[in-house]
Amino acid sequence: MKRFFVLVPFVALSLLMSCKSGGSGFSGGTAEQPFGEKSGTVVYKPMEMMGVKVTQTLYFDDFGKKTMRETIVEGNMNGVEMKQHTFDITDGFTMYHYETENIENGQDKATKSAYKSTLEPEMFELMNIGSLSDKLKAKVNFKEEGEETVAGMAGSKYSMSPDSTNPDKRITGVHYKNIPLKVSFAEMQIIADKVDFDTKVPAEKFKVPEGYSFMDQTVPSMEQLPEEAPATAEPEKK
Repeated sequence: MKRFFVLVPFVALSLLMSCKSGGSGFSGGTAEQPFGEKSGTVVYKPMEMMGVKVTQTLYFDDFGKKTMRETIVEGNMNGVEMKQHTFDITDGFTMYHYETENIENGQDKATKSAYKSTLEPEMFELMNIGSLSDKLKAKVNFKEEGEETVAGMAGSKYSMSPDSTNPDKRITGVHYKNIPLKVSFAEMQIIADKVDFDTKVPAEKFKVPEGYSFMDQTVPSMEQLPEEAPATAEPEKK
């Protein structure tokens, strides 16, 4: 069967959709300093959907130039007991995706492949809405929606509609200094539960472990994103 890539890529994409900065005088991200905090960890509340539970943790360093998002998906989907443990690393414009578990009905189908891709400039710009151009704001119908407190942090709230053919299908979110605290789309929500800016994140978090082979992968441009939902299904494994 196809791996559970209906929700997880949506979350990955949505977490790129950072909004204008909130608090502490942070005026917007740059390529060298996407976030307004040096390093930290964001633990998100578990989300249940389609018979599975999704838990995520975001680690970052170098003011967000390096990030690692750890995702665990587990449960019963269409009669298949499953568990997936995946990692998504960003280092500037470069992204890596790899897995340590991909269990279906007791069989681990995980591979030792790490997928490497490069963000297009427009997609990278969406990671730093504090400096988002007027042209791209208009393209995604970006709106500032005031402030909202999430996990004890008063962040900036925004909404946007990346799908021009369905303008009523809006993504909303809350970010603090460009650090994603909340992302909502239809019935899907990722909400921060705990934020820690005092912790030092080990450098190993931002490296693909030894033993993985690298494969190039193309990230879709804004024009190539699917219309119904910003997610794609990975090809079935043979």
